[in-house]
Amino acid sequence: MCTTEQTFAWVGAIVVNVAFLSFIAWGASVNWLVGFALSVVYTGLLFGLARFVDTKSGWERTGDEGGGAAAADDGSLHDEADVGVASGIVSNDPERRMPPLANLFYGLFALALGVSGYFLPMNLFPCSGGGPPYKPAGHWATNFTDLPENVQSWATSTEPRLSVSNFVFIPGEKITLFTGSDESGTNLNSLWAAPASVYPFNGGEPVHFPNVTHPSQFIVTGTGRACFFAYRNDPPPSPSKRYPPQPKPIYGTNVIGCCDGKTLTTTNPSINELHGPYDFFIDNSTKVLWFKDYPPTVGSQAGDGKLIYSISDYETMEVVLHSTYRKGSRLGSYEATSTTGNGYSKPYVPPEEMDSTVAGAENDMECMAKQSILALFVSAIPISVVSVLLWIKRRAPSMAITSYIGISATASCIFIAVRGDSYDMDNFYRWWLSITGAVFVLTLVDLLSCKRKITHSPLVWGINVGSYVYFIGMIMLTGIFDLGNAWQWIIFNAFALVPLGIIGLATNQVFLLVLCAVGWLLDSVKFASWISDAMPSDEAPIQFVVLAISGLFIAFAGWFLSKHQEEVHNVLCYQFERISISRKIFPEASGHVAVQTEEDGLLPPGLNSQVQRSGSGC
Repeated sequence: MCTTEQTFAWVGAIVVNVAFLSFIAWGASVNWLVGFALSVVYTGLLFGLARFVDTKSGWERTGDEGGGAAAADDGSLHDEADVGVASGIVSNDPERRMPPLANLFYGLFALALGVSGYFLPMNLFPCSGGGPPYKPAGHWATNFTDLPENVQSWATSTEPRLSVSNFVFIPGEKITLFTGSDESGTNLNSLWAAPASVYPFNGGEPVHFPNVTHPSQFIVTGTGRACFFAYRNDPPPSPSKRYPPQPKPIYGTNVIGCCDGKTLTTTNPSINELHGPYDFFIDNSTKVLWFKDYPPTVGSQAGDGKLIYSISDYETMEVVLHSTYRKGSRLGSYEATSTTGNGYSKPYVPPEEMDSTVAGAENDMECMAKQSILALFVSAIPISVVSVLLWIKRRAPSMAITSYIGISATASCIFIAVRGDSYDMDNFYRWWLSITGAVFVLTLVDLLSCKRKITHSPLVWGINVGSYVYFIGMIMLTGIFDLGNAWQWIIFNAFALVPLGIIGLATNQVFLLVLCAVGWLLDSVKFASWISDAMPSDEAPIQFVVLAISGLFIAFAGWFLSKHQEEVHNVLCYQFERISISRKIFPEASGHVAVQTEEDGLLPPGLNSQVQRSGSGC
């Protein structure tokens, strides 16, 4: 347990470091050179304090050097709880450990070293963050020569005509369509029809059409109807087939509606996927409705350009697409004119903006690459090197954390330098955290199990940190919160929770078992949600029953493990030691205990024999 002195020392150190960080932030706001200088001074101060506490404590001195026995008995410096080492692993391990304050200062020093170095690339190569030039996978084009002559001028227009009116009057029917809400507040922004006479309406009251909401961009068709863009409320029927060349559906809620005041017809969003229809136009000669739409942003038909549709039958509301999809980017071939020699449209970029946009994006990619390369050598690599050296030379447990941070920062810098942008970092990190977290944990568990002369404290810290990283990475990789299909939860349980539980039992690390319990809690909530969605009755009692049973099961699992944990631990520990790769690679080291010995000059005389009698288990 932490003593009063230790507790106040930790809190005081945290407060002082927060004060220094705010001082550095103030200096950086004044001038980045001031912030950089303050950060360098702060880094040097942390290293000096770490070395002072490290050397003055005498935690690794032998008895011949004096003060060793006193240091060993000083609970304020060597309490196992202060370095996060599970007592189940090191109960028979008498190796001395770095003082908590020295461990804290070494960890802050490694992080501050990276932050100080990062001042240079951020300020020597300031990037706008505009990202790479837009290179769409394809382009939606329209052959304007195939369109009616009355429509061509509208189709080639680059300035869409948007209607902000929330009502429209249909002359032939003497009906006014409008957007409104009733007094009850249950029908918000719905479609209403108000007649100019009482026939055939009851008392002339407005007629409500609840199937659509937020109608906008009203336009009179000349056929006794008015059309508009709206959102559909009721779920559309599933079509038996899809009619090409319609774009593949992405959202499936936007519709075009047409109403004569008595009946309402809408497009089927499961057949005709619309993203944001705009610029409605009526061909007066044919009474056909034309409108433009934005292209899909994801999927196999994502790209730039615009889509042109038409509706001629207001009963069936069949939508005709007049644009075609072409693979390949048009970057570098943008033209100010809206058509080409073959009649197909190209994405329009004003001439005065075209060169600056493309050149600026390319320059920003080059800037990001330079920034990442410099950060690699002045920030990421220094953190990694210093952390590994302090891990080996001083056996600081916090170096397990900073080593992983440094290695991850190195990989991130290389990734950004190669790509020239950071727009796909979420996909990078979901794979990086999952793979490296697993490798990091398995490597440290192997070293912990091989009974080599390796200090346990950094290994245990690393196992806990790596397990947490792996847990988060698997959540991101499986996407259980994004999609949440059954197979994703099965993969998450099989490849995340089960391995973490086994390793936690083998190493007696409670934190890993806590992660498993959190995972089981997520399983319970998701399972309760699935059951309640499948049942037609009220979901509250169902969720109560499922969660209550799940909670009891988790509690029973904890009680059962507490009764058999030592037995399970011994079996798993033996199996981990037997399959240890390090033990097979270095068989001569397998007979040694995983602590510093008297021959190495790291333990006081007489203590080595006690270690050999007690041994050092998994």
